[in-house]
Amino acid sequence: MKIACLNLDRLVSVAIRPLGMPRADLYELYKLLDKDGPISYQIANALLERRGAKVGIISGAADKVNFPNGESDGPPGAVAMARALERLGYDVTIYTEEPCVMGMEEMKKVLGCKAPVEVLELDLCNHYHEIAKKLDIAIITEKLGMNEMGYQHSVTGRSREGHRAKVDYIILEMNAMGKLTVGIGDGGNEVGFGKVYEAARKLIPLGEQCICGCGGGIITTTPTTFLYPVSISNWGAYALCAALALATGDKSLIVQPEEEEKILRRCIEIELVDGGSGRPAYALDGVDGASSVGCVTLMKEIVELTGTTTNRAF
Repeated sequence: MKIACLNLDRLVSVAIRPLGMPRADLYELYKLLDKDGPISYQIANALLERRGAKVGIISGAADKVNFPNGESDGPPGAVAMARALERLGYDVTIYTEEPCVMGMEEMKKVLGCKAPVEVLELDLCNHYHEIAKKLDIAIITEKLGMNEMGYQHSVTGRSREGHRAKVDYIILEMNAMGKLTVGIGDGGNEVGFGKVYEAARKLIPLGEQCICGCGGGIITTTPTTFLYPVSISNWGAYALCAALALATGDKSLIVQPEEEEKILRRCIEIELVDGGSGRPAYALDGVDGASSVGCVTLMKEIVELTGTTTNRAF
């Protein structure tokens, strides 16, 4: 299983970004975190040690101007993780802001997920404390975190203040209580990258100095128990589903290539925006949709072949 998980991690760590988007080899950060084995392997084992736990999956990237319904990277991965975990017997709830609820519900329909969706309030309130208190595990994917000045940023260094919940407070409280937290991200500005804060600031463009004028960079200071730095956040979530399938032998946990195609098509129809082009498109973070389907196909193949024995007599 370790070799298979390593291959999953290599697959989803391939840096793919169009020109004009900040680019960095996040595998450099991955190598700071894999001392105890492939990261997907570590996370899958940590999750399976807590069977039946209350899990919160947090995602969504709403922006009134650029992403009024949210982005196509985030909700599909969140729902895929929710489906895998509910099939394994976990008590799963998805959390997102009001503008992203519709996108989450549509992804649930595509993937056949039953987990309820709860709204994250934008204002700091006791709601965050209640969430942190009732959850045993938090998985946070493609979700902006605060930099050292307390501000949220896009990967291009622009302010995202006032559009998204500051879920850092949920994660920080859960960390303080010794609960399991998992961060999945692809830009350094997402919750979890505080685990490799200094290295990320040096590696990632705009890591030390954004363009919004706040005086800080885009890297979040909020750490998670495990950080899974990947090229596209959805792929990271899909890879964790595959790792759980490897660990349990339950192949129903993986995302199928035809499901990914349906996801991308549905994202266009409901106007979940491609983060690379800034418009609804058959793409994911600027990567052509066919390539994303191909990536999912390779994940499936890794799981399938790992459980297959062949006798080559020549």
